[in-house]
Amino acid sequence: MNLMTTRIAWRNLWRHTQRTILMIAIVAFGSWVILVMWGFADGMIRSMTDTQIVYNQGDLQLRAAGYADDPVPSNGLTPEQVLSAQEVLADARVEASSARLETYGMLRSSYGSDGVIIRGIDPLNEQLVTKLHETVVEGRYIAEPGEILMSAKMAESLDIRLGERIVLLAQGESGTSSQAFRAVGFFTSNLGSLDNVVSIPLEDAHTMSEWSGLTSIAINLPAGASTGRNATRLQEQLTVAGIEGIEVADYFALNPFARIMIQGSTIKMIPMVIMIALMAGFGVANTAFYSVLERTREFGVMTAVGMSRKLLAQMVLMESVFVSGIGFVVGGSVGYGCLIYLSRYGLNFGDSMAEFGSELGIPTIIYASTSGWYWVAAFSVVVFTALVAAWYPARRANRLEPVTAIREG
Repeated sequence: MNLMTTRIAWRNLWRHTQRTILMIAIVAFGSWVILVMWGFADGMIRSMTDTQIVYNQGDLQLRAAGYADDPVPSNGLTPEQVLSAQEVLADARVEASSARLETYGMLRSSYGSDGVIIRGIDPLNEQLVTKLHETVVEGRYIAEPGEILMSAKMAESLDIRLGERIVLLAQGESGTSSQAFRAVGFFTSNLGSLDNVVSIPLEDAHTMSEWSGLTSIAINLPAGASTGRNATRLQEQLTVAGIEGIEVADYFALNPFARIMIQGSTIKMIPMVIMIALMAGFGVANTAFYSVLERTREFGVMTAVGMSRKLLAQMVLMESVFVSGIGFVVGGSVGYGCLIYLSRYGLNFGDSMAEFGSELGIPTIIYASTSGWYWVAAFSVVVFTALVAAWYPARRANRLEPVTAIREG
């Protein structure tokens, strides 16, 4: 292929502007859809994991083996296990850890009541593990016994005002216990599963549940640390120390439904990408084939004056290369611009996602992910498909006989 063939191919494209723009639009649309779909799907997964880790669960959690099957305080970590685990954590590569004691209960105000998850925390250490304190929109974070932090949504539904006295009821070893608390802060997060979680100091949770142990120890890892490798290493350290009955849970162990959903989404996305790529490829192939048929006489004249059929086929193929390249640049630029916008501002699904995704840990605002690999992936799929689709028109041009082509044209 020489420079002259390339120049002729470029000139031929703009002799039929509408047809060329149509092919470019088909490739651009396919590139845009594939790029945005990959970026948004990957961003949804990252939004799920990052939001849960940063505002709710921490990178890892230590909990009693089997606790997930029956999550009540008496099935949690015993005081002896807590002491042993804290000794191991002191020598482990962790940024911070925070003790937690969770139980189910009921919150009662002067205007109603609602079921809640009561989370007893160490206020100082918890702020080193999660960033829920940064979402407080009214009042402040809890600091002393007798104080309670809840979501602004729950406070609004029960008509609870800042500083108001409310009552928590929880099931203890000897029966139902109740305790009065003062609402010192309301938070607003985009994680629906936190709307029915109330935080109280750890000592109050011990008193209400009548359990001196913990249900979990939330862990924050150093920035950039591998969650999988650290989970395996920490489990090995517990085993070497002779500590039994404690498991290290990562995001997927804490959210088993999320693993199923992510795997299912990935599998379902593959045929969608293939379908979109085929649509773009067939669109280019159809238009290129029509172009070859329309210019049969022209091709016959070109071969009659000395242009080889091989160069003629290369010219047709080069036209498809130009169309695919321009279409990808246009669609990829617009698609990546959309991803940048969605990565900054997100897509707010509101209450519908709060209701549907609370069990799966899906936040109400989902942010797209941006990566240069999306460009490579979209370019590989769209351009390769377009070139393969243009093979038949180029092959037909290669087989044209000059006299027959001029007569048919």
